Formats: sequence, C-alpha cells, structure tokens
Amino acid sequence: MKSFGKRLGSYIKSLAEPLTKWRWVILALIGLSLLWVEILEFQEFQVFGEPFHYIEVFQYAVLLAATGILIELFARSNRAHKQAVKILEYKHRLSLELASDKDSESLIGKLTKLPARIANVEETYLLVNDPLSGKFERVGHWIANTQALHAGVWDPTLTCARCQEKNVNERIIFNCCRSDEGFPSNRVYCLGLRGDDFPITILKFRLAPGLKLSEDEEEVFENIGDEIIVAIRANRDRERLAEMQSAQVAMAERRAISSFVHDQLGQNLGYLQLKLDQLGSDEKIRSMKNVWVEMQRLREIANESYEIVRDILRKIQPETSPHLTNLLQEHARSISRRANFALDFKSVGKPVPLTPSAQQLIFFTFREILSNVEKHANASKLDVLVVWNDGILDITVADDGGGFDTNAVPQDDHFGLTIMQERVANVGGKFLVTSSTDSGTVVSISVPLESIMVKT
Repeated sequence: MKSFGKRLGSYIKSLAEPLTKWRWVILALIGLSLLWVEILEFQEFQVFGEPFHYIEVFQYAVLLAATGILIELFARSNRAHKQAVKILEYKHRLSLELASDKDSESLIGKLTKLPARIANVEETYLLVNDPLSGKFERVGHWIANTQALHAGVWDPTLTCARCQEKNVNERIIFNCCRSDEGFPSNRVYCLGLRGDDFPITILKFRLAPGLKLSEDEEEVFENIGDEIIVAIRANRDRERLAEMQSAQVAMAERRAISSFVHDQLGQNLGYLQLKLDQLGSDEKIRSMKNVWVEMQRLREIANESYEIVRDILRKIQPETSPHLTNLLQEHARSISRRANFALDFKSVGKPVPLTPSAQQLIFFTFREILSNVEKHANASKLDVLVVWNDGILDITVADDGGGFDTNAVPQDDHFGLTIMQERVANVGGKFLVTSSTDSGTVVSISVPLESIMVKT
C-alpha cells in the first residue's frame, strides 16, 4: 500500500508540469468535447428546446467551470510549492555561504553584492545606524559599472516616508522606497534588519532603469532577512571571541615577561643589594673613605634599579580578566542608549583572569539578560553590580520595569531562561530570577572562580 502511494505521488508530480503549462488547452479541449457531444445528441434525438436538455447543458457548464477552477488551483499550488522549495534551497545555500566568512570585510562584501545575485541591481549600499547620532553610516558599497556611478547622485542614508510608516518593532522590513522622485526610471528598495544585539542595518539597492522586482524576487528578499541577521550576529560573536582570545594571549605574554623579569633581573638586583649591604658593614672598607662613598652610591643605584623593576612588574602584571568587566559595561551602555534607560554600572573587588570559554559564557548570558530587559521590562533604570569576591563572581542585574509572574512565564521566554540556567550550571554556577508584577526584576548570577579562572 505504501509503495502504491509513492507511485501515485510520483505520477501526480510528473503530471504537474504539463498540466500547469497546458491547462487552458486541456480545458478548451474538454469544453469542445462536451460541445461535440451536445451537437451529436441534438442531431440524433432532436432534443433542442426540451427542459432536460437545458438541465444537461447547465450540468456540463458547471462541470467545465469546476474542472477549470480545480486545474487553476492545482497549477497555483504547484507554482507556490516550487517557489517555496526554491526559496528554502536558496536560504540554505545563503546560510552556508555567509557562515563561511571569518571577518567583517568579507561578510560586508557578500552582503552588498547579494541583491545583484537576485535581481538586475545597479547599485547597493549597506547602512548601519549609529545609536549615538541616530544617523545611518555607509559601511559597504557595490556598483555594477562606472556608467551607473555617473547616472545620478542620490543619498541612500535618507529615510523615505514609506520606511517611516513601517512598524519600527518589526525585525525585518522590505519595501519599495522610491519610484517617482529623484530617479523617475529607477526603483529603490530597502531591506531593513533589526536585532537585539546589533544596531539597525539596512540593505538599500537601486534597480536598473525601467525595471522593478517580480513577485518571486520580492518573495526571496522578504525571506532572506533571518539568514542575514544570523550571519551578522555570528560574525559579531566571532569578533568578540577573537578579542577575548587575543587579550588572553597578551596576558600570557605579559605574565611570562613579568615572571622572567622577577626571576632573573629582580633576583640579581636583590643579590647585589645584599652583597653591597654586607660590604658596607665591613669596618675595613668603611675606613677607606673613597671606596665607602662609591659603595654608597652603588647601593643607591641598586635600590633605585630594584624599585624600577618592581614598578615595571606592577604595570605589566595582568590585574583583570581580559576585558570581561569592560565588555559587560560596554554592552550595558550600548543597550541603555538604544533602549533609552538610565544605567548604573558598578564593579567591586579585584578581578581575576578567566578562561576564554568562561568569559564567553558569562558575556552571552549577560547579553541575553539585557536583551530581555530591553524587549519586555519597559524599564527606565538598570542597575548592574559585578562583585569579585574571594572565590566567587557575583553579577546582579536589576531593573525598575513592570516585572512578571515567574510562575506564569510564556513557553518561549521560559525556554530562554532554561538555556541561561543551563549555561551557568555548566560551570558550577547558580542563576536566579526574582520578579513579580509591577515590582521590577532582579537576575543574579553566581559562579565559583576556582573552576573558571586561569591557573597561574
């Protein structure tokens, strides 16, 4: 039975293409067949004018119309299925291609060329919003040829009325920005992307003169936004991780240099001080006035050199984890500017160096907490406290927003909280959320340092 179903499905698929292509011819042949039957019937039985004849003609007409409707619905369904498969395949290829980029320049280059691979595009700009000024900056540009460059001057950073009318809370916005001003024969389209952890990004492109996007092309642009957002987010995560790893390497080098200076130069100077002190206490040498004066000068120089070495050691000795507190503070400031709430960030205690994987885990968890505050809390103030205790790292994030009932968390949000709890638990830490309706929310992270600090 199962094999029969497969054969039937395969047979229907094989009929889909010719049926879609020749549907009107098939419908016309069916209509002509019915008409031929009626003509033969009239010649044979002379039934014209009989009531049952009109009923029969009406039945044939209904049958013909129903057949036409069914064939058209089947053709549209087949066309929609093919377009959906085509878009899914394109999204998959695009995801693999964008995920292969290891640096921002390569990703920007591919994104600016992307519209030209889908439609006949003349020029493309990649724009990123500056949270401080609120203006868009050009980070990428692609043009088909030099003739397009001299075709006219236009400012892609200006937002059009249609873009402003769109819902600003939507993650992906796609619309035709302009088709009747500036360049009457050039249509300009805009693909706007909004993420929780990166500024608003817009891919703005201009078509060749006299062209506009087809329905299939518009559908492709409307469906690739998620892949671009994932690629941008992954690229930013790689950059942050590379920064942490680079800082970790620099810390290791500084630690090696400080160890060498302490073990070699510091010990030699210490030994020199000791011997000069011993010689200076010798009465025979003290009786030799010139020698004793020179020895005192040598002692002063040795002491000064030893202090210089200690000062160098204090300056190059790593004191904190590689930018962990700075990363947390920088991200909190960025979110506070974007969400327009006041920020009070404090760090207490002496930080210790952490492993890159632990820093990445803590930062990603912190980022998710602030993302929830921005999206759901409706807060006007955020307090962040980072405390480096003896053997424990405590991070507390408190907002004055609307709060929520922890026993009635929606499934999607509950899933996000579970992921954060599992992340922290992987390093032996605790993750606690305290909140109630109209009383704000407090999120606490407590991680034992012994398992995540760099062993010296």
